[in-house]
Amino acid sequence: MSIQVELRVAGERVRRLPDPAGGSFDAAGDFDRLVFNGNPALGLLGQIDPHGETRFGTSQMQQLVAGVELLLTLAKTGAEHRGLIRLRSMAERCVEQRGELVFIGD
Repeated sequence: MSIQVELRVAGERVRRLPDPAGGSFDAAGDFDRLVFNGNPALGLLGQIDPHGETRFGTSQMQQLVAGVELLLTLAKTGAEHRGLIRLRSMAERCVEQRGELVFIGD
């Protein structure tokens, strides 16, 4: 299973987001193992459809960030950790731009 997360504002995908590690990125991912471990403490992240789309709006970002913070304590160094940092950055931007995060499963 693979999940990609996009930030959309007014229905349009936002590209070239500033990466906290430097450079830019278009989507977050690489944290699938953590999201599907059956942990009820994940809140919204535990509700992601692994085979379809799941959308979360601005009002849900605080809860989503809480789930990301929990997962950061469990993440492996490298791509998994970087993907979660990007997801947290996208959630913050989502609030600023009044958008939505779209989780796209395969």
